[in-house]
Amino acid sequence: MYLMRILGTFLCFFPILSVLLELHRPLWLILLLCANAFIWPTLAFLRARRSDTPLTLEHQNLILDAGAGGFWIAMMAVNPLPSVVIATILLSDRLSAGGIDLMRKAGLLMLSAFAAGWVAQGMNVDVQVTQRTMFATLPLIAIYMVALSVLTDNIAVKLRNKSRELERIAMMDPLLDIANRRLLEKRIQYELDKLRESPRNSMLMFIDIDNFKEVNDRFGHKVGDALLVTVSKILHAATRKTDTPARLGGDEFVILLPDTPQEEALTVARRIMDSAAVMSVSQEYAFHCTLSIGIASATQEMQNVTDWLKAADDALYKAKRRGKNQIYSH
Repeated sequence: MYLMRILGTFLCFFPILSVLLELHRPLWLILLLCANAFIWPTLAFLRARRSDTPLTLEHQNLILDAGAGGFWIAMMAVNPLPSVVIATILLSDRLSAGGIDLMRKAGLLMLSAFAAGWVAQGMNVDVQVTQRTMFATLPLIAIYMVALSVLTDNIAVKLRNKSRELERIAMMDPLLDIANRRLLEKRIQYELDKLRESPRNSMLMFIDIDNFKEVNDRFGHKVGDALLVTVSKILHAATRKTDTPARLGGDEFVILLPDTPQEEALTVARRIMDSAAVMSVSQEYAFHCTLSIGIASATQEMQNVTDWLKAADDALYKAKRRGKNQIYSH
């Protein structure tokens, strides 16, 4: 806002000065215009910067800008070209910065300042736009509007990037930096939709850490969390970019393996189990970690995400019934 206010007051200075000189306004009014154009932007910046609520103060500054604009329109005897341009820019700026409410407040102060100034200067109207005033106004129209467009575009890009980042955070497990259930279910549904269009082999792998509760009870939740982090790293390392390793909840993990035959899914599962068997979670606590893994292929009978997850969960249950540290695929 500081740079835009400096640019705006600087560009407004010339058409207003041109009209004031044509109307033979007194010197003190010219000096007041100079103060508004070259001193006020810094004062407004310092007011907002030193405030505990800078956004509130900046909104107040924007309303004061509009009031000053109304005053100068009155002092120009409502000279049509600069008056319309200045009023339009001020109101559109307020709308962009604070919505309808800020524009309404700014418009009311602009009208009040205009009315008071217009009555004070004799309610004169000068509709003659000289060539000098026209050329003094053109930079305000061209340069400021382009600068405003560039600023708006930069803000829009930042908002889009922030929105993507927030969406990514909402889709990731905060502890493990791995996909959460929400993202997993979206991708499973997407894969099911693709499979209906072009049938192929795709696998869903359900992974459970054996005796995880005992680890938490014996060594504490800090070690349990470190174990979860280590397993998530193993899943990342063992999968492709097209796969989706995710935490379903607690110590349960799921990997979506699109366009993957059963034998290749079994290879991935063995790779994960081999890595888990030799992983080191903490030098202070030594324990042997094993995993149970169930793998289910998508079928035409599966109608939704729940069906596929249940099939993989059933496969995991059969793996555990075999004595844990097992892989079961169907």
